[in-house]
Amino acid sequence: MKRLRLPLLLVALVAGLYWMATADVPVVSVLAAVFLFSSLLILALWGAWRIYQGFLWRVGRRLAFSYFLIGVLPIPLVVMLLSAATYILAGYFLGHLYRDAVRGVAGDLDARAEAALATGGAAASGGAAGEEIDPVAVAVYRDGRRVEGDPRLPESWPSWVPGDPDAAGRVAYFALVERQPTVAAAAGDAARGALAVYAGDFSLELSRRTDTWVRVLGPSDPESADRVNVQVMGRNIAVSGGGPRSAQSPEAFFSARAASGPDDSWLSRQWDRPILWWSEVPGPLLELATGEELGASFLVTLNAPPATVPRHLFSGSAEFDVGVWSALLFFAFLLFDVYAAAAIMAGVMIYALSRAVNRMSSATEAVRAGDFSVRIPVRRRDQVGELQRSFNLMAENLEQLVATATQKEILEKELAIARDLQKSLIPSDLPAGDGVEFATLFEPSAAIGGDYFDILRLSEDRLAVIIADVSGHGLPTGLRMAMLKSALNILAGQQMPADEILARLDAVVRLDHPGRFFVTATFGVIDFAADTLELTNAGHPPTYVVRRGGVREVMLPGSPLGGLGKTYGSERLTLEPGDVVVWLSDGFIEARDADSEPFGYEGVEQALAAAALAAPPPVDGEIAGPTATAVRDALVAAVHRHTAGERPDDDRTLVVMRYKRAGVVEAAA
Repeated sequence: MKRLRLPLLLVALVAGLYWMATADVPVVSVLAAVFLFSSLLILALWGAWRIYQGFLWRVGRRLAFSYFLIGVLPIPLVVMLLSAATYILAGYFLGHLYRDAVRGVAGDLDARAEAALATGGAAASGGAAGEEIDPVAVAVYRDGRRVEGDPRLPESWPSWVPGDPDAAGRVAYFALVERQPTVAAAAGDAARGALAVYAGDFSLELSRRTDTWVRVLGPSDPESADRVNVQVMGRNIAVSGGGPRSAQSPEAFFSARAASGPDDSWLSRQWDRPILWWSEVPGPLLELATGEELGASFLVTLNAPPATVPRHLFSGSAEFDVGVWSALLFFAFLLFDVYAAAAIMAGVMIYALSRAVNRMSSATEAVRAGDFSVRIPVRRRDQVGELQRSFNLMAENLEQLVATATQKEILEKELAIARDLQKSLIPSDLPAGDGVEFATLFEPSAAIGGDYFDILRLSEDRLAVIIADVSGHGLPTGLRMAMLKSALNILAGQQMPADEILARLDAVVRLDHPGRFFVTATFGVIDFAADTLELTNAGHPPTYVVRRGGVREVMLPGSPLGGLGKTYGSERLTLEPGDVVVWLSDGFIEARDADSEPFGYEGVEQALAAAALAAPPPVDGEIAGPTATAVRDALVAAVHRHTAGERPDDDRTLVVMRYKRAGVVEAAA
């Protein structure tokens, strides 16, 4: 419906403008007609543009259209231009034949006048019966008066009639019979002279001499009044509409002169058909008797078949003509071969490039639809082929990336399950009551960490706190940590001494022959009845005791589980109300700043001491000293400042216990 909204609005607008344009309101109708015409023109241009865009959307069509504009369309235009140029040159050549014929007639008249002057009498203007009538009128003059000759010639000597044409080859034209133009020649002078004038059909004589249908029209001729003057290269050319007509038509004239032959094809008939038209505008035209100018110019029309031009233009030598035409045909054939080769090459290139682009378009559409297995067959060794190879490489990389992303997504889901499982192994409900307070931190550096801590109830008066660090990271380490927790839960329930529990855990660790690893651990047993803490260490970092503002580092050397040796350091400590015991992994000690300086043991002691000093004084009989949560937060904040908030390179695990007093410890609900 939305697509039809704009066309419907345009149709409504055009209909409204048409109704207003046809209304009988002068101003409104004119304005509406103007707007209607403008709207229709804009719609037509827009529609043509849309059709043009739709047609040339494909690269193959665009290339073919470009080749048509560049390689095909110029050919008929050039042919038309050459045809027009050939026609104009042929017309100029017909005019040249006409002028040569006029000069030839003038030369013949000059010879007749000289002959008449030499013999002292005019030549006969006619002949015996059956002989052709002489078209030349001759008269002899003595002392400026005609004494003998054709009575149509002037009685007085026409001194304005020249003899030979002037240096420029121009011929003077005179009117003798019915004011029709002709030529004349004089010999001698007024005392003793002769005058010769062409008094016959001047047009027919010129036609015979030029092999061209010539019509010489005087100023009073009706056909000359319809002429149109055209300026071509500074030359005034008269063009007559439709050509002249007389008793003898051009077709009859040329049919009588055409040589008969067996070739009666359409091309041969057109070759001998008078289809070339040209005009000349000679002048001025003078009155023969008085020398008065009858007109500044008059019209001469020329009509000839194309065969006239080569008959008069080319050499009379057949051998020379054969050589010229052979050279012309050779170059024409060579040009045709070059164009044909270019056309074939362009067609092959357009087809190949269009097919390559279509394959690229189809492959791109498939990739956009999610099919990354599509490949383009590459056989080209050009830029398009390189583009196709690049596309195949891109599609292959995308396919690998999608497969990798899919595998990564599956792995992420599996790691999320393993991470949730590991978190379930870390105690979340810590023991609580009047005797003890815990605060913990578990921050793995990877999705699954290798650190582990647990708080186990051994009896009503005893708690066990264990913190361990399994070597490595990732899923295998997490699985080993789960195995360690299961073994510890089993061993802790058998009421064994701490060193015996660690020894048995060592045996469990050593069972993993394909992937040897080791574990550092500290095992602490809190006896509320005796107010004691027994620590047993297997290669783990020291335990810290914060008491009355001071910090004590309990360093117990020992071998890690699964490592060399089976010696474990142990010590029994007496606990006082307010004591804070801190177990941590080496991720706190080895935390590095921007200069790769570790936080170190001193940093831990300083952070714990600062937490003890920052503790508020006791109120209403409360136990003095910092809370477990305050100590944990202070140590974590100190490490965070040291590393400037960078992501840890190793797991960080922290267990903080504040000992309050002896008594029953309740398990968390």
